[in-house]
Amino acid sequence: MSGWCETDEPNGSKAVSLLLRLSALILALASAIMMATADDCTVAGATPTAVTYRDYGAFVYLVWANVAAAMLEAAAIYLQLSGAGKGDGDDGGSKLPGIILVVVDVLAQALLYSSTGASYGAMVGVDACVAFGAQVGRARLLSLGASVSLGLAAVVKDVSLPFNVWPGSSD
Repeated sequence: MSGWCETDEPNGSKAVSLLLRLSALILALASAIMMATADDCTVAGATPTAVTYRDYGAFVYLVWANVAAAMLEAAAIYLQLSGAGKGDGDDGGSKLPGIILVVVDVLAQALLYSSTGASYGAMVGVDACVAFGAQVGRARLLSLGASVSLGLAAVVKDVSLPFNVWPGSSD
């Protein structure tokens, strides 16, 4: 099996891109879990009402978009580790995995950026629900971190970094 770490040419960009993709996956999942568990608020009044993330469409979208982006990133990590984009068409290699990787990157970025923006645009009664507002704020920051990490991973994969991650042969 020809993996991405078996060459002697510098592969620092591949390793950095992989780390950024893994961090995007973890941050997106953490954001979805954080938002899905944000339901620690009961607004007291004439009729006490419980407030959850399901009461806000933007927060529901944040949860599902982050889960979808995490699944897309898992596919992107698989494609990157399997050597997607190595084929340039002249040596018989297929360009299809590289094209799929770009499409997956674009879809995941669109989901993360749109859901993060929508969640920042949603209004929350933070004064009445301090714990709920704090948990929503943490979920927003995690989603923003996933967005930035994924954007950097897409850029870094095309930049040549002059170092090797794996030691070369000792011959």
